[in-house]
Amino acid sequence: MTLSYDTTLYAGSALHPIGVDANLALVSPLMADEARTNDSTSGTAVRALDPADDAARKFAGFLADEGVETTSPGPSKATDRAETLAEVSSPPLSTLVERMLTNSDNDIAEALARQTAVATKVRADFAGGGRAIRAQLKKLELPVSGVSFKDGSGLNRGDKLTAELLTALLAKAGDPDHPELRSVLTGLPVAGFTGTLTTRYTPDGAAGVVRAKTGTLTGVNTLAGTVVDQDGRLLAFAFLASDTVSKDAAQAALDRAATALAACGCG
Repeated sequence: MTLSYDTTLYAGSALHPIGVDANLALVSPLMADEARTNDSTSGTAVRALDPADDAARKFAGFLADEGVETTSPGPSKATDRAETLAEVSSPPLSTLVERMLTNSDNDIAEALARQTAVATKVRADFAGGGRAIRAQLKKLELPVSGVSFKDGSGLNRGDKLTAELLTALLAKAGDPDHPELRSVLTGLPVAGFTGTLTTRYTPDGAAGVVRAKTGTLTGVNTLAGTVVDQDGRLLAFAFLASDTVSKDAAQAALDRAATALAACGCG
């Protein structure tokens, strides 16, 4: 049996402008386990050099286990004459968004940007994904002045965000008129308990009270999310710090700021 695969859903370079990096696989519409070459499910990892080929070869292995022999897989354009033999659906989009936010998953973030481009009929490359994201935020009537998206993961240093946009998005996600955005809130890591905030915050601080997405590049540290203050009021916040010289010191300062919000009476 001839085995081939089609990766033409995405356009442009699969390699992120930062180059080969353990934080991100080549961006491909076909990959298995984020092209990880070990058993990890989050964080950094060495990735397969060709995610689509890697996935196809793993599939060939599963077929071989069932007694189905195939040719060595290679790329090919699917035709309209192809007959569907089997199909599998991904988890709901809300679940993917939650996983992306909780684990700060760059691979899912890039895939979501490309899929947004595909869904809105924009060229599905890094630039197109960025344009599609901006268009959807503008459609939600969120403030996009001074904002720039060069990718989905935020690893591109050309990306620019504002605290105004982040807090407005968090507030919109809590709006009863926009239940489709609720996973933006439910996916936020819980301070001291889940995802990228598991080892941050202490029991006598704001552990379990702050829920926030982290952002980390060399010299850049951010934290945006929600917190319940002493009056029981839910607040949205965004702290953005640039030109930082110590990641640990910057993160500690951001955590103290969020803890201060939890301790205030802001009503």
